[in-house]
Amino acid sequence: MSFIEKIKVYVMRGSRSNKLEHFYSLCKGGNILDVGVSGKVKIAGENIFMETFRFPSECYTGLGVVDLTAVQQAHPEKKFVTYPGDYFPFSDKSFDWVFSNAVIEHVGDDDAQLRFINEMLRVGKQVFFTTPNKYFPVESHTNVFFLHWFPGDVFYRWCQKHNSSWNRQNLYLLGYSRLHSLMKKSNAQHFTIQSNRMLGWPMTYTVVCNS
Repeated sequence: MSFIEKIKVYVMRGSRSNKLEHFYSLCKGGNILDVGVSGKVKIAGENIFMETFRFPSECYTGLGVVDLTAVQQAHPEKKFVTYPGDYFPFSDKSFDWVFSNAVIEHVGDDDAQLRFINEMLRVGKQVFFTTPNKYFPVESHTNVFFLHWFPGDVFYRWCQKHNSSWNRQNLYLLGYSRLHSLMKKSNAQHFTIQSNRMLGWPMTYTVVCNS
């Protein structure tokens, strides 16, 4: 692991820990939906919310777009659901809280992101989700500096050449203005957007909302 990667791991662990503490300062229990569960079970921290869940296991439901069989086998006391990535397979207000860490930037274009927000609001009484800030100097998925700031396809052309697993369909970053605009268009009756800063610069955003 390079020096840059070690720094990234250290920063991300601190960021995740702070976001979890923020969530638990608001949520005191109930039925909770974790949106964006990964199917990887051998990577520590991949599903950090599920791995460190502080309430009884029967209160937890994990939702993902990948096969979650391995995760279910590793955590038989919890419930996991796979869906095709559009509308959540739950009835209205099924959960007291919906939690989603750094998922919205992976669901698609503006319409898909707005639908994702509205689905969280539909099935949850309260929603807590986070996303990286597009205008932080380092793009956290690719480790590239500044290219993701440029308009047009500059960043995606770089991805195609150097990191082809990322494209506009699965990595569509949000700055504050676009995030705020999506929230205004959403079904949220009330929302707050918190800037989570590193060295004074917003690194991620946390949205808490309800409908």
